[in-house]
Amino acid sequence: MEKKGNFLEISKNYKISSEEINIDSKKDNLRLISDKKVIIQGEENGVFHKNYNSNLNKEKNKEKSAFYETDGHYSTVYLVCLMLGMPEDKAEELAIATENPDTDVHSETDFQLDETWGYPGSQKEIHSLTGGFHGIEELLTALKFIYLKSIGNEQETINKLGELLHRFGDTYAHTKFDNIKPSDLAKYDLANKPENVEKAIESWKGKAGKELSKDIEPWIKFINYNVTKYGYSFLTNETYQRESMNGRTLKQYLLIIYLQNPEDKYIMYGTRLGFFTREHLITDAGYPDLIYMRPEWYLCYVKNLAWIISVRFKLEHNKLNIKLFEHMVEFAKNNKCSMKGIIDFEIAKIRKKQEVYIPVFYSRMDRILASADAIVNTDYLANAYAVVENTKKYIKENNMIILNDGKEVHHGNIKIHKKPNGNFYEFEKYDEDYFIIKFK
Repeated sequence: MEKKGNFLEISKNYKISSEEINIDSKKDNLRLISDKKVIIQGEENGVFHKNYNSNLNKEKNKEKSAFYETDGHYSTVYLVCLMLGMPEDKAEELAIATENPDTDVHSETDFQLDETWGYPGSQKEIHSLTGGFHGIEELLTALKFIYLKSIGNEQETINKLGELLHRFGDTYAHTKFDNIKPSDLAKYDLANKPENVEKAIESWKGKAGKELSKDIEPWIKFINYNVTKYGYSFLTNETYQRESMNGRTLKQYLLIIYLQNPEDKYIMYGTRLGFFTREHLITDAGYPDLIYMRPEWYLCYVKNLAWIISVRFKLEHNKLNIKLFEHMVEFAKNNKCSMKGIIDFEIAKIRKKQEVYIPVFYSRMDRILASADAIVNTDYLANAYAVVENTKKYIKENNMIILNDGKEVHHGNIKIHKKPNGNFYEFEKYDEDYFIIKFK
């Protein structure tokens, strides 16, 4: 690191979403430099706020989807838990812990971006970016979730369970669009060729995973025996696994099974051998996270998610209302929209509430990767407005009345966003903090 004027240079030529950026930071200041022009500088109450113009190339920097979505983690886990009969406070706790690797949920109206998706260790351990088989990653993660013993205090255990549920969800969200068979290989390159979106959607029609309970149940007796013998660490300690499985690790044993199964063609983004991967960012951008792209895949995730939660917490799996999820997914497909807000509306109904909160995501300057995303890559204010409109449409289609139509915005902390202006982009302040939709 070297000092430059009033700034301390942290890294040079940092790359995110194929955009070359220099990042300088010192205490309460962050400066992003692109095409040799300062595009954002300064900080107010820890939230970016200054206005600068940039001559970024319009085509190169067009708005992209967010790198992750909260509808598949926070909202889905919350609703599934409530459906299965988990107490409301416990369901919320687990949902927040599940979302935590991507977003710190301080309250229903305060969602602060996290950046573990860019940390080398976390990419494999938390975000399933392993380059391996979906089925293996899903099964191993499910077993760890089911068998995890209490660690530390209750909150620490919930945090670890949430981390495992996040990884479980990402075994679906971070599965490649491409088929692994060379004869069928179709690299959609959605990050640079959004015109291929319809092809990608079409290629996943009718594709869903397997019913996880059928895979796990035959393993239960075997796992129980070894967990009794070695403790929970059997699922993570390869030495114990080799002792029990004729010199093979559990993952190696499963790999043999999956290689012999031609029906399993689902591969994760990432790399098996590498320390760090950008594949999930530079090939298909945020599209793999969008539920409407692979609706059957998401519904399979919901069913398997409900099953492992019901086993872990001894809840009634048959209480899952999959028809409601199918109804929401159909709306998302028809409108090509996020299910954020839509699932939250259904959560509010179960909680006997008459309002839905739509937060505007933000980043603070001490999270450089998240801040670069919030400034350069994703317009979170525009995303929030879109969520509001689609949520209102969904509520109305479900024969309910919006009580504050057109008056949903709540003003608060100052943030910044990127806005196109002719052949240039400009960065403007906004103070839309969150939205509230009241209904009856």
